[in-house]
Amino acid sequence: MSVGKTFIELKGIVKLFPGVRALGGVSFDIREGEVHSLCGENGAGKSTLIKVMTGAHQRDEGQYLIDGKEVQFKSTQEAIAMGVSCVYQELSIAPQLDVAHNLFIGNLPVKGGLVDHRTLYAETERILAELDMPIPAKTIAGDLSVGQQQMIEIGRALTRNARLIIMDEPTSSLSEAETETLFQIIRKLVAKNIAIVYISHKLDEVMYLSDRITVIRDGENIVTTDKEATNQEQLIANMIGRELSNLYRKEPAEAGDVVLDVKNLTRTGVFEDISFQVRSGEVVGFFGLVGAGRSEIMRAVFGVDKYQSGSVTVAGQPLKAGDPASAISAGVGFCTEDRKKEGLALRLSILLNMTLVKLPFLSKAGVINRRAQKAAADEYMNSISIKAPSVHQLVGNLSGGNQQKVVVAKWLMMGPKVLIVDEPTRGIDVGSKSEIYGLLSDLAKQGMAIVVVSSEIEEILGVCDSVVTIFEGKKTAQLEINSQLTREEVLAAALGGSFSNGAIAGKEAIRDE
Repeated sequence: MSVGKTFIELKGIVKLFPGVRALGGVSFDIREGEVHSLCGENGAGKSTLIKVMTGAHQRDEGQYLIDGKEVQFKSTQEAIAMGVSCVYQELSIAPQLDVAHNLFIGNLPVKGGLVDHRTLYAETERILAELDMPIPAKTIAGDLSVGQQQMIEIGRALTRNARLIIMDEPTSSLSEAETETLFQIIRKLVAKNIAIVYISHKLDEVMYLSDRITVIRDGENIVTTDKEATNQEQLIANMIGRELSNLYRKEPAEAGDVVLDVKNLTRTGVFEDISFQVRSGEVVGFFGLVGAGRSEIMRAVFGVDKYQSGSVTVAGQPLKAGDPASAISAGVGFCTEDRKKEGLALRLSILLNMTLVKLPFLSKAGVINRRAQKAAADEYMNSISIKAPSVHQLVGNLSGGNQQKVVVAKWLMMGPKVLIVDEPTRGIDVGSKSEIYGLLSDLAKQGMAIVVVSSEIEEILGVCDSVVTIFEGKKTAQLEINSQLTREEVLAAALGGSFSNGAIAGKEAIRDE
């Protein structure tokens, strides 16, 4: 990638909140036409820094220079006018409007006091062509995939003549194909001398895309380095302040009796004839491309969604289809894929979130035993190392890793026999990932049966004993994870194809239950 002159300089940026020094003097520069990745654990200060750069927050100390001249943005609109735009992880699409109106929202071309629709749609078609998006400009945005909606956000920045586009966790909800499309767009943008600040917990992406990388820890920049001068291990050490010798922390556990037994589960048009077993002390992974049906299978197992045929049994007890209460009473916990929308009440405290499912057991005659409730929350706050001042902290103010621990704690309080965790480390920093992996390993050693659904092959290989691959709603294989199994073999099975390692050949490789 061709890197040009310095566009933005940040010198000693300080941001204070009541009782908190969120940024303690951050300094680095951004050059035209470069991909500059920003790495750090959740809570390191990345989000605060983004908001300072885009005018959502005003700095308390330091200098912010654009083209060598100091600026003080009082709003995001002022930043946009100077060429600084951000595509946040939570997309800001108006789903009821078409693509054209989303691209130019707040910036519609006007002629004679009215919206110039001819220019609007012509410019939209031009930008869509530039982004290699073969969709009509009048397509309703809500009908598009997450990846396509993200491209609209990038296109919106282009309509505003962006010179810098900040991308916050841009691939967290994208398929592999959509991720590669995004990478191609990034290459095109930097070729036009547009700078990219890329923020991601996926360090393989950071190492692949970046020209330079800045690491932030505890509100201070630790290092800025050329990509060629570092590696993932050094990045992790800089991010967490210590060497991390074993990310996955998987320890051997003895598998016992079958706890979860799923037979011939079918939901018409979604998945078909799914069978698998999980034993006590065993971690079984589910892997497939986005849309393969992995999460839908787990929702059916737990009873959130109904299914037409098949059975689910826990420790010999049949579960009633479409009845989560039946699953909970039988000893099944389910950490959903979207912890913020389905797993947590963000405006409630850690205490209330943790004890939500257990409240009937903490109450008598409709009155909650507050002492017992707090004692239970305190116990898990300490045992799984949730970092917060107290159990009265609002969950919405926690980092992603600590939010995920609260979700897990909520189910651990019920003493489950089976724990299903869907995308357990999505949007979580590397240090918190290691803690989550260690927790799952400990639970397996204690005899819990665990199902891990993940879109990251390395995660599956690192934490699971075996992996079930799903393609277009069908099970294509169940593979034992050992030192010989490769990510290419897992991916081949997840694509419904065959590969030769002496044991696997497409659908014939499905292990007999």
